[in-house]
Amino acid sequence: MPTWLTWLIIAIVVIAVVAAIVAAVAAQRRKQGERDRTRAAELREQAAAREPEVREHETHAREREAEATLAHAEAQRKQAEAERLAVEARQRQDEAARHREEHEERLREAESLDPRQQPSEPMGRDGDGTVADEETTVTHPDGTTEEVRREPEV
Repeated sequence: MPTWLTWLIIAIVVIAVVAAIVAAVAAQRRKQGERDRTRAAELREQAAAREPEVREHETHAREREAEATLAHAEAQRKQAEAERLAVEARQRQDEAARHREEHEERLREAESLDPRQQPSEPMGRDGDGTVADEETTVTHPDGTTEEVRREPEV
């Protein structure tokens, strides 16, 4: 057999093998592409099925955020009220201290004018020396409050 014929047969076999390999690779890529499209369709279906659940979670999250915002606003309102009451309490304490000082000044003035007279009883005592009734606010464990009058000690 002539050598040129041998080389021709080898070339045809090589071309056939290369063509078979190219065809196999192309078929493999088509199959992989089909598998990828099938998997993508499955993932889309799963995502679509979970969409209502995801929206529900988002709705709950927004509701909680709104509740937190309201609670924060309420806390700020209560803080402002507490500060206002503290200022009012300080003002009343200052006023009470001024009244106490005026009262004691009058007593000192009265004693300086007539030292023979018995000194007046301190505030909080009746003229007979007994302690006057006192009112106290009591807060119960459930948060309710009530005014309680303490009887004088004898």
